[in-house]
Amino acid sequence: MRHVTTLLLSAWLVVAAHAAQAQEDLARQHIERGLAYASAGDTLLAFAEFERATDAAPSLADAYYHLGRLYSHRASSVETEFRDRLTAERALLEALRLNPSDPRYLLELARLRLKQHMKVDAGRLFGRALSLAEEQGDPDVLAEIHFNIGYIRELEYESQRHRRFRPFFRGPPVTEFYRLFDVRPSRYVEGYLEDAPPIEDSGEVAKEEMLEHYRAALRNDPKHVGAAIRLMGYLFDELRLAEYLNLARKLQAEHPERPEPYLFLGLGLHAAGREDEAAEAFDDGLARLPDDERAAIENLAPVMRRQAAEDYLDLSEEGRAEFNARYWQLTDPLYLTDANERRLEHIARVAYADLRFAGPEVGLRGWETDRGTVFVRYGPPDDIGVFGPDVSSRGNPYAIGRRSIIWSYGRDGPVFIFQQMPGYLNARFAGDYKFIAEEYRALMPAKYDNIPSIPELLELPVQIARFRGETPDEVAVEIHAALPLVGLARDLDLDQGELEVGLFLFNRYGESFLRRVGTEVVTYAESAEANEYRSWRILMPPADFLVAAVETRDAVTWRAAAARDTFTVSAFASDSLSVSDILVADAIRPLVEDPQKRFDYDIQVNPALEFLPGESVHIYYELYGLASDPEGFASYDVALQVRVKRLHRGGPIGQLLGALADAWGFSIVGDDRLELRFSREVRLDGRDRVTEYLALDPKEVPAGEYEIRLRIWDRLGEQLVSRERAFQVIEKE
Repeated sequence: MRHVTTLLLSAWLVVAAHAAQAQEDLARQHIERGLAYASAGDTLLAFAEFERATDAAPSLADAYYHLGRLYSHRASSVETEFRDRLTAERALLEALRLNPSDPRYLLELARLRLKQHMKVDAGRLFGRALSLAEEQGDPDVLAEIHFNIGYIRELEYESQRHRRFRPFFRGPPVTEFYRLFDVRPSRYVEGYLEDAPPIEDSGEVAKEEMLEHYRAALRNDPKHVGAAIRLMGYLFDELRLAEYLNLARKLQAEHPERPEPYLFLGLGLHAAGREDEAAEAFDDGLARLPDDERAAIENLAPVMRRQAAEDYLDLSEEGRAEFNARYWQLTDPLYLTDANERRLEHIARVAYADLRFAGPEVGLRGWETDRGTVFVRYGPPDDIGVFGPDVSSRGNPYAIGRRSIIWSYGRDGPVFIFQQMPGYLNARFAGDYKFIAEEYRALMPAKYDNIPSIPELLELPVQIARFRGETPDEVAVEIHAALPLVGLARDLDLDQGELEVGLFLFNRYGESFLRRVGTEVVTYAESAEANEYRSWRILMPPADFLVAAVETRDAVTWRAAAARDTFTVSAFASDSLSVSDILVADAIRPLVEDPQKRFDYDIQVNPALEFLPGESVHIYYELYGLASDPEGFASYDVALQVRVKRLHRGGPIGQLLGALADAWGFSIVGDDRLELRFSREVRLDGRDRVTEYLALDPKEVPAGEYEIRLRIWDRLGEQLVSRERAFQVIEKE
């Protein structure tokens, strides 16, 4: 009988084992289907399958783990939205009760604790998970644990990074203080930061631990996207570009289908000044982005003034694409290079914003965040200050329980304040700063003055003057430039430099109209105190709108200088009176006894239109279409006005006008102007133009802005024409 009982018990155990195995097999089938649904984005069906798995095998820990993991991923970190977090917690605790030695369960529960803002508990759980994972040697789990510990250390570091002591004698930099003291926000904040000393070595220990954990995650799993991105952000901030680029290339090799590795690679190449390679990487990244994200990056509205942005957004998709191409072409800072550095800087800012400010937990790309929006518009701030919550009675009411992050763009630039909750990396505009950002946008829509491959972009003075060509249908455009060799050679230990010099003309659509580029060797030692001049004369048909660009670039230092100017090319008709532009020069000397053409004069043009006190101002102009009497004589009156637009040091303009009137023989004709009138009779003898030149001797004219206005009255043809040209008298250094 005992033998029969033993046999029956053994048979029952076998049947029970088979039944349990069948239940577990069924549960795992539900788990596999749930994972497939979750991967496809159908969380409702995934939840249903995981619930069926727990019903089919109540003692299978993995079923509770996957159910809790999905609830944890869906759970919000908002304090009042706690249902999913509680459900996830119950499922994960049950998984740990059934199998307390699985590091995956501890890892997921620790992540949940982070969402519950229980950072200390999360750290303990991550530590336990790390010990178990090291014993079991699963590299994927180890990588994930190291990544999350690194993230906790990052939260600690970010809470201490850029920390400063609050000034005792200044109120916090909120809008009310600016209004109270009638001080510009940027200047108040600059003073505030100057009086707020940094806390030395704040967060350095947490930073080193963070970086080591991110590196450990990548040693265990070279494909770990999160660890690579978080590590790259800090490498880039410290300009450790060799390690950054190496990591970006590895990320690209591991994930060739993803857009981020290409964009981040382009960011590093751009920072290294390797613009052609950066352009290729950016284009590869943009091509891999979803259509909506690519459109968001290419959208120019955020860097435009409000009304211009509204007009831009009213364009069709095709119209915006055409506008974008024209915008980038016409705003390219250096046509001498193949790359469009401004466009690359824009995309680099977008990439950096996504690298450093993205909030995947709240579904935000970096360029959509408040700090990302500001960074794309203005680039990196000149100064950053972080202050802990101020609980005093004079504290900022918006900052209770939050850190304040100040971004300053210098004494005359914009300033922004953000606030950040403890345990979060995302930061939002503080108080009224969302509205202040819109005000800044109206005044200063964007600035791009920090392009790495253009370490210094100097001003290049240019004067453009238009004359009639050989025929009435042809216009001669003269472009005179002063190459700023003094600035280009500053602090250089070079005798000579190789300069590229270029002239470029574009029409209103950004299409190239003319390109002249040459390379020349200059002796800097001979140019230490004087700039060199370059001039071009182009014969062309009339055109309604053109952009002229003159550029030069040193091949060694990459210092450059550029000028942009717009002009129209109108024909000088043969049957009506017209006048050329006024060409302003340092000196004009006739080369022949009876000069009749432009090149009958030696004209030393002043491209900068700037004169020192006491230097003579020379002007040259041409008249066309003058009527003549039967004997071939033209008769016309000239009124030459000089208007004082602004004196640099102020002072009584009336007294100055009286002195100048006496010195020049002019008449005072208003509160701010003088006038000289004279009449001329000229025998045309078949000439198609009359050339005129004269000089003004400013004596000791004070520094300021002046305008020459020329009016010509043809007495026979009874026609009037006029031209204006401004110049400056500058103070001696």
